[in-house]
Amino acid sequence: MKVLIIEDEPLNAEIIAEYLSRYDAAIQIAAQLPSKEKVSAWIASHGQVDLVFCDIELLDGNVFSLLKENIITSPIIFTTAYNSFYQEAFDVNGIAYLLKPIRYERFRQAMEKFQTLRSLNHEVDWAALSVLLQQPQKKYKERLMIKTTDGIHLLNVAQTVAILSSEGKLNAYDEKGKSYEFRAKLSDLISDLDPKCFFQINRGEIINLNFIEKIESYFGDRLSLSMKNLKIKLVTSASVTAEFRKWLG
Repeated sequence: MKVLIIEDEPLNAEIIAEYLSRYDAAIQIAAQLPSKEKVSAWIASHGQVDLVFCDIELLDGNVFSLLKENIITSPIIFTTAYNSFYQEAFDVNGIAYLLKPIRYERFRQAMEKFQTLRSLNHEVDWAALSVLLQQPQKKYKERLMIKTTDGIHLLNVAQTVAILSSEGKLNAYDEKGKSYEFRAKLSDLISDLDPKCFFQINRGEIINLNFIEKIESYFGDRLSLSMKNLKIKLVTSASVTAEFRKWLG
């Protein structure tokens, strides 16, 4: 089986390659391509592969402008930091949607899904099948329910500047700088927040784009963020800084 990896971040491409080898050492990686331009040229020269892993925001823009031209007819497993492109993904041969950072268990499930679908019929119409696999439009949280000793406080998500994790608890900060402590898993919460506004900048911090006041360079190819009425500065992790820059754009 031949696989094409479309990814502009070398580290993410290496992770996918490692997972492929772990899943089945016989799988061949036909190419790793960082841009729409290189994808078009490669497909024109080499033709289709059995499966494609594809990032969404590439060096030269959003990949859907290319995929809507039916350049790729193979099934596609999308790998991205954004959870707002489900509809577009399943309009263009998408069969699975993996959010970064990608866990191997989710990767394995996507591969097994592909193998199951392919075993049903060697001449699968992936475009038609992709439509059948579409997921309903996701609804994001509008309020955070904060339980306190005085009762329950409802914090408007749109007015939430940042959510920080500390010692197993989360603290949500509103636009006035007031903190609200509650219990939840940060990794679960980020999937319920609108990715157009919220981004997890490191393992323990989520920020709201609308309340960023200043961005400065920080050592180790990271960024330091000043948020409205938040006394401390927040710093992106090196592994997500590139994705964060693209998200800001």
